[in-house]
Amino acid sequence: MDFLQLSALPYLTPPQKGALKKGNLQTLAELVLVSPQDLGRRCRISPLEAKAILNTVCENNRPQIKALTEEEESMCSTGDSYLDAALGGGLRTGMIWEVFGQSAAGKTQLALQLSLLVQIPPSLGGLSGSVCYITISSNLPTSRLLQIVEAHPLLSQEICGLEDISTIKCPTIPMLIHILSKILPDLVAQKAGSTKPVRLVVIDALAELFHSSDKTTTSTLIDRAQNIAEISTTLHALASAHDLAVLVLNEVTDVFANDQTDSGGDLDYKQQSRWFGRTEESNKEAALGLVWANQVNARIMLSRTGRRRYLDDGQSKRQKGDDGRSSGPDAPEEDTSILVRRLSVVFSSVGPLCSLDYIVTAAGISILPDDEILLPLLSSSPSPKLIPVPDAPPCSQVAPLDVGFAEARAAEDQEWENYWDADVISEDVYNSLELDTSE
Repeated sequence: MDFLQLSALPYLTPPQKGALKKGNLQTLAELVLVSPQDLGRRCRISPLEAKAILNTVCENNRPQIKALTEEEESMCSTGDSYLDAALGGGLRTGMIWEVFGQSAAGKTQLALQLSLLVQIPPSLGGLSGSVCYITISSNLPTSRLLQIVEAHPLLSQEICGLEDISTIKCPTIPMLIHILSKILPDLVAQKAGSTKPVRLVVIDALAELFHSSDKTTTSTLIDRAQNIAEISTTLHALASAHDLAVLVLNEVTDVFANDQTDSGGDLDYKQQSRWFGRTEESNKEAALGLVWANQVNARIMLSRTGRRRYLDDGQSKRQKGDDGRSSGPDAPEEDTSILVRRLSVVFSSVGPLCSLDYIVTAAGISILPDDEILLPLLSSSPSPKLIPVPDAPPCSQVAPLDVGFAEARAAEDQEWENYWDADVISEDVYNSLELDTSE
């Protein structure tokens, strides 16, 4: 409805439509965001005429109030029951989801995984939909998509594939705004009557549009804030009007320790950002600042830990790892190790705050289960069904400490316990000790 053309509204008179056309107002969304004073100036009409137009439009477009029990929640599974529980049941439509993290943390892997799972039927956890995948500087890795289709137990070439993923490259901010306001609504309308309407929009990655060699000034910051606000407003309108899930990938910036305190009593940005821009143990935070953070419904951080895990042959499948190590049936034993990464829900309007370890396999992202963390999530998950996942070895959730260090410390403590339990020192030795009581 937000993109409805004003010229098609039957309740506006021809003179009113002519005045709106003179003011270069074309859609309903553009009209309702204009005040009566600005509308009068733009359309060269009196304030009373401008107010009459706005009143007519508002009277004929009253929002329908529904009870929460009447709202149907559409959710797309990630293909992993534990990850679904961490996200509050899966990737919900009508929201903007942000995934940020370092390079090679697995952001694109998750986006590709969801681009395929959204195509499968609802009985398997999908939405029977198609995807619009917008890339900024890179091309869509189709070979990796085909690999996930072959490796994931829920996917097959009969129910999902590349033909239902529409992709476009967008190197500039004006082009992205044009895509979101013109091209994407046309694509959604075109596929609305098909068997797989558009249900997911991916932007990979938004912060790349704002890389600039120009000196940062007040003017450039204002321009960036205005661009971010326009992009986010359009994304929210699309997600709400067409029941889409929007997944935006983002980058990180370094956080430097600052011992200076603000004597004025007001919290500065660095003090506030630790609550919404990163996790407590991380020295990196999401890019694009406070303006973008206020537009996001859920923020998820992916990070590298430097830890490795050794999986059995059934789980690693002796395939080439995401770290580039070659493997196969005759690979040496050390090649079975795989990098462990960390997923943290920084904030979410639909799910709990939590942190989990995960690995990237040929089938995509897979959570390493920890009963103490995951059992409460699974019991409170609103997901109607949990998709079974292969058993994984128990994983220590001690972060950011290295697992090897924790195991070595536990072994050392056990050694001392065994020593004192043995009680090799006799009672005579204790009695013969002379204690200095002069102090």
